[in-house]
Amino acid sequence: MKGLPHAYRSAALAIALLAACWSAPGMTHPAPPPGSCEVSHGEKLPRASGGGTALCAAIAQAASARGLAATFAVRVSVGPKSQLSAEITLANGRSLPPLRMAEMDRPIGPSSFARFASAIADHIAGAHH
Repeated sequence: MKGLPHAYRSAALAIALLAACWSAPGMTHPAPPPGSCEVSHGEKLPRASGGGTALCAAIAQAASARGLAATFAVRVSVGPKSQLSAEITLANGRSLPPLRMAEMDRPIGPSSFARFASAIADHIAGAHH
């Protein structure tokens, strides 16, 4: 993707962020407390990214900026090749469709976290309306 114009890279990122509308029956987890953020497989994140702590901080900041603090809990899973997925549960117990993101042209880092966090906050805000 290095040779692609910024608009195409942005489009690729937007496509990667589209919510997947499926769930896994029988794979339920106890609902985490509202306002919580958990990152599984955080060891796959580059050290320079700040890790799971930085990712959760970015999510909290994006949610707070939209007045959404403590209205949700999020579980983020780090996959191979700079892939992130988020499972979001609202304070009322309702689960939102998962969000996924992948960086195609650079390692995942703070700017990736900010974009993913913003997408998560937008997803939550849309569910509240």
